[in-house]
Amino acid sequence: MAEAKEIVGKGFFKSVNVFVETAVKDEIEKIKKEQIRTAIRAAARDPLFLADIKEIEKDFEYADFEVSEK
Repeated sequence: MAEAKEIVGKGFFKSVNVFVETAVKDEIEKIKKEQIRTAIRAAARDPLFLADIKEIEKDFEYADFEVSEK
């Protein structure tokens, strides 16, 4: 807590409460991002998901070409 008060005293934050609120929000955001990374890693190993991606790529193969011609 002394370090937090020191940081606030140096003017980085308006108060210890604002410092703590910011730290909590940052930590929550970090956890959310890690959960997304974990889900992406799991999807990358999921054969059904990968098959769906290939099917979607096949479905849009010519759609991308059509747009580029206009």
